[in-house]
Amino acid sequence: MSSSIKLTALAGSALALALLGASPALAQDNRGNNRSEESSEASGQVQGEVVLPGRIGGGRSDRNQQRQRGRQPAPPTAEEVMAQATSVAAVAVPSCQVTESSLLGMREGGAKLYEVACASGPGYILEAVEGAPTASDCVLQSSLAWQLRRENPEAEVGLQCALPGNQNRVQVISAYAREAGVSCDADEAVALNTRVYELGCASADGYRLEKSESGSWSAMPCWRYALISTGTCQLTTAEETRGEWPKLVANTEVAACNVEDVSWMGDGPADRGAFYEVKCSTGEGMIVRFLNGSTQQVYSCVDAVQIFSKPCELTGDALGATVEPENVPEQ
Repeated sequence: MSSSIKLTALAGSALALALLGASPALAQDNRGNNRSEESSEASGQVQGEVVLPGRIGGGRSDRNQQRQRGRQPAPPTAEEVMAQATSVAAVAVPSCQVTESSLLGMREGGAKLYEVACASGPGYILEAVEGAPTASDCVLQSSLAWQLRRENPEAEVGLQCALPGNQNRVQVISAYAREAGVSCDADEAVALNTRVYELGCASADGYRLEKSESGSWSAMPCWRYALISTGTCQLTTAEETRGEWPKLVANTEVAACNVEDVSWMGDGPADRGAFYEVKCSTGEGMIVRFLNGSTQQVYSCVDAVQIFSKPCELTGDALGATVEPENVPEQ
């Protein structure tokens, strides 16, 4: 799919991505408020704080100080940088097995900045603050840059990870999706905050991924996200979403329906799934119950009022009654 089609506008301005704590901690806004929780709400914003290159030593005052100090010691060798960065990473992000490293510079206060790539997962920008080194996730930094440059190609995007092993945003987020039990031919992926990610799939519906407090992953198809929320996935087109419905109703009595429109009616108990009204291009409507990504049962719109206390809204006048799918009898 073309990126111009897949990258729809996001509401609001993006917040910059903070250098995270001793482990990849939750980003905060400028007021110090926790902004990581997104769940099913459609913010669609990359949240965090930009790490600006200008905040690293190297300005006019630094150059003057260097002249005054005279000759500087020789820079560390690659082996020394690797040893130093690995030592910092062991404290800041113990899960990272460092495979590449570079020394980025030094803060005015003397804290060194390193970039490391890890054997698996995202890489990090590390700040070697004595006693409390910090780590900033490269995937989150890259996602912030993606957001800012969509809005303004000339935008200042701050310090970005540059090691070859850290140019892997799609691969890292695809691995998160596999942990959630889904996979696709991914063509783009982006972090929306420290817990919510989106995966775009080539010529197919994508997914919203969410990490729980316990660290487990869950995935929601973009077609469902668009129906139950006020937002849509940024990396999935309307055409790709519509293309999922023939797959969902395949090998059922409604397989011949050329799906024209769909609405969400409600969710039942976990073992019953979710209920959707489907309108065919012929004008015919029906209600389908989905569980675990496939059609489990089909109800006629003729029986909708009796079963759901409301008619099919896409093919008839709505009565405004509330659907209670948990009371739907087994048929």
